[in-house]
Amino acid sequence: MGHVNRLVLFAAVVALAAFLALNNSGELPERVAIHFDGNGVADGWTSRQNYRVYILFFLIVVPSLLVWLMAGLPRLTKGAGQIPNAEYWFAHERRQTTESFLINHATWLGIMTVAIVYGMHLSIARANAISPPVLATDRFITMVAIFLCGLVWWMVAFLRHFQQMDRH
Repeated sequence: MGHVNRLVLFAAVVALAAFLALNNSGELPERVAIHFDGNGVADGWTSRQNYRVYILFFLIVVPSLLVWLMAGLPRLTKGAGQIPNAEYWFAHERRQTTESFLINHATWLGIMTVAIVYGMHLSIARANAISPPVLATDRFITMVAIFLCGLVWWMVAFLRHFQQMDRH
């Protein structure tokens, strides 16, 4: 899949998650529990309108910023301070391949971020569907653990790619 297609996929995932989150946020109570203690009991609240703003920020702005920081910023700085062995990877003969890898890899980070934020939204929505709100901490911890495993995979793949100079 080319990097333009990957960016389109990322944008589609962001748009779908934002649409779905806004669509079902109307079912939330006027006062939404958004923070829970270790036992899953609600201990922090916000208005439904503020929650909508927060969820859109974390579904649209944060993943987009991550994609830009990982794919766009290195293009401007030729990877200095961001990419191991940047001089090698941003040499004229490898620059296009490097930029393509960065875009493709950054979109995976963005999609994983959208997935965890949307999963958190679903957990919050389910918790607020009962009274008093209680978070299913086992599901929440499982979701975060899966995300962290994906993040470790992402970082290892990133570092391995940029440290193997001799194979290119």
